Amino acid sequence: MVRIGSINIPVEIAETEAARGKGLSGRPSLDKNKGMLFMFPKSDFHQFWMPDMNFPIDIIWINNGEVVGITPNISDNFNQENPRAYSPPQPVRYVLEVNAGFSTKNKIKIGDVIAFENI
Repeated sequence: MVRIGSINIPVEIAETEAARGKGLSGRPSLDKNKGMLFMFPKSDFHQFWMPDMNFPIDIIWINNGEVVGITPNISDNFNQENPRAYSPPQPVRYVLEVNAGFSTKNKIKIGDVIAFENI
C-alpha cells in the first residue's frame, strides 16, 4: 500500500527488471483506485514509455519520501515511428502509475509525503 497524505493506494509492485520492463503493458485496464509501484535499486532519471498500453495513466515520480513530480494524463496512443519517453524532473527511486486523472481527482501535488505500508 502506498499512502499519499490521507489517500491509500493498493499497489502491485514491479521491482525486478522484467516486471519493470512489462509494467502495465498489455492489460485491458487498471482497477479504479489502484496503482503499480516501480521500485528501482537507486535514484536515477528512469524513463518510461507506453508501448502496448490500453488506457491512459498519470505517472507520479517519488524520491526521498515525497512526490517530486507528476506527469498527468499520458495517452495510451503509442507511435512506433516516433516513441515518446517520459522522465522525472529529478532522479527518483520510485515511480507510481495510476489511472489518468487520479492525481487531479485526489489533489496530489509536488511535496506530498509518501509512506509505504507492507512493502
